[in-house]
Amino acid sequence: MIVKQKKPVVAAAKPARKPTAKPAAKPAVATASVVIPEQRQRMIEVSAYYLAEKDGFQGDGQKYWLQAEREVDAKLGKK
Repeated sequence: MIVKQKKPVVAAAKPARKPTAKPAAKPAVATASVVIPEQRQRMIEVSAYYLAEKDGFQGDGQKYWLQAEREVDAKLGKK
């Protein structure tokens, strides 16, 4: 009696997926026209904190606040 051997079944390779286009990235810094006053205030608070932390909390708080205000306004495009 002759027994035929079966060929191993090989799974078909899946076709490569085409890369999808990514949506355009949003700008990292919002413009002044979209930032509400509460957001600006919070940005200044956080910036002033980090400026003070960097200085070891040894300086004048008002100095940090004013510097933070200038930096935030510059990033937002305000004058």
